[in-house]
Amino acid sequence: MIPAPHLTDEQAQLHLEGRLPEGEAAHLLGCPECQALVLSFEALADALSALPAAEPPAGFTGGVLARIDERERALARERWVAAAVLAVFGIGTAAALGLAGQGAWAPVLSAASARVARGLDTLRLSADVIAPVVGALRVQIAAACAAVGLPLLLGLARLVPARSARSA
Repeated sequence: MIPAPHLTDEQAQLHLEGRLPEGEAAHLLGCPECQALVLSFEALADALSALPAAEPPAGFTGGVLARIDERERALARERWVAAAVLAVFGIGTAAALGLAGQGAWAPVLSAASARVARGLDTLRLSADVIAPVVGALRVQIAAACAAVGLPLLLGLARLVPARSARSA
């Protein structure tokens, strides 16, 4: 049987708070090193609880709230300026298009919509061609994904501590 690892600092703190699972706490009964660690955490907790609570300086809360309010006002100003710029741009574009007349922008709009329609046709045709190819090659695609994914998952699994080491 593999001996249980020693408690970590986090586990010792959890034991003092009564939140350490029983399986992890069982090691503590027979390990002088872990008992010493828990005792040191108890001594630290006692020493810290004996210290007086620190009081924030006068005006600290008011200063923090004032900074938060100032930051919120600055963000509101930035949003207002961005909205104003967009509105001016939109009004300017509408005015320019109106002054230029339909004869100036209608051909451009028509050409752009024709390009979009050709692009959509290309996508539809590509999907008609790609779907059977992917269907025929699905086993090879799955094998390639496994060849890339499994080593990646195994490498990532090494970064995660083993379940038995965490619970002991």
